[in-house]
Parts: sequence; structure tokens; C-alpha cells
Amino acid sequence: MSAINTDDEDIMRRANELVYLMLIREQSKTPVKRPDVMKHVLKEQKTAFNNVMKAANDKLVKVFGMEIVEIGEGTKKAYILRNKLDQLLVPGQDEAKRGLLFIILTLIFMSGNVMQDGPFWHALKKLGIEPTVRHAEFGDVKKLIMNEFARQMYLDVTRTPGSDPPQHSFKWGPRAYQEVTKLRLLDFVTELYEKSDSTVWKSQYRDATQPSD
Repeated sequence: MSAINTDDEDIMRRANELVYLMLIREQSKTPVKRPDVMKHVLKEQKTAFNNVMKAANDKLVKVFGMEIVEIGEGTKKAYILRNKLDQLLVPGQDEAKRGLLFIILTLIFMSGNVMQDGPFWHALKKLGIEPTVRHAEFGDVKKLIMNEFARQMYLDVTRTPGSDPPQHSFKWGPRAYQEVTKLRLLDFVTELYEKSDSTVWKSQYRDATQPSD
């Protein structure tokens, strides 16, 4: 059996560095952008991007049960880790926050995949969560949702142009699409309302079962 050549050794070394970078960023749910990979991992070996990415992904799958997933488009293209095990969200996130995020994603999905400020906060108010009142469990809820969940790319929060005071729309972010399935959320809602079948939610069922792009 021939020895590993220096090119292979270099690829594996850089792949290990990328694995480390991905795992570190995952702790704060911060996506890794292509320029990050170039600057911190590839450096002068720009053409090795695909080989390094594949080697790093193989190691993450085998050792950690996670895989690298590309999200976003154009200049916003980035990479995150997705848990390959059957769990709702990546382990390690605070359970209470994970529960709140689960509820928010469900509300958005059941509302046609987008919610405006008024209906969004009104729905959360029914659960004792208000943007101007500090929550005993979550602290500054508005900051958690508008900044943290948005930065982690679970939510896409967009300000309505020309609105004064500022108004926003809330949609699923690219990370949510990688870690949560709409059909699973629909099953949850069906059980919650004690319906016999998820097809009673006609438009949501069509949305949840249509092939992804």
C-alpha cells in the first residue's frame, strides 16, 4: 500500500482545521462563510476548497454525526452544521430557547410562512411573551428573537421599507429549513388540536408535502 502523499496530508490537515472552525462557530450558531474558509483554513491553497470541504464533511459525519450544509445565495452563501440524527434542532441549544423557537417557527408556518409585527407579537402575548416586558426565562425577548435567532439564521427578520415606527416581517431563515421539517411541525399542531389527520390543514399540508427546490 502506497504512503499518503504530501498533497493528501495537506488536505487532511486543512480539513481538520475546517472541522475545528465549524465546531467552534456552531457553539454560537454563527455560519461559516466562504471567505472565512479561505482566510483561516485554505490561505494560499485556494484551489483545494472542494477537496478540503469534502474531507471535513466526511470526518464530521463519521465522528460527530453532523454534516456541512450550504445555505443562502450569492454573497450571503455560508455553511452550517446539520445534525444527521433525528432531533428537532442541533443539540446544545438551551432547551427553553429551543422550545420558544419551535413555537415561533410553527406560528410562522401556520400563518402562510410569513407574519407581520402585529399578529406575530399578539400571538406570542397569548403565551405570556411581550416585546417590551422582560421575561423571567428568556430575558429581553425582543433582542433574543430579532437579534439572536436572526443572527443564527433561524429567522429572517425584514424591516418594512418606509415604515415609521419600524415594522417587520418574520419568515423562516435558511438554518430552520435545514433542521426542521414543516410536516413534522404540522404533525405537532394536529396532535395539539386533537385532529384526526394533518390533511385537515389543507394549504399547510400542501406546503409541507410539496417537493423542495
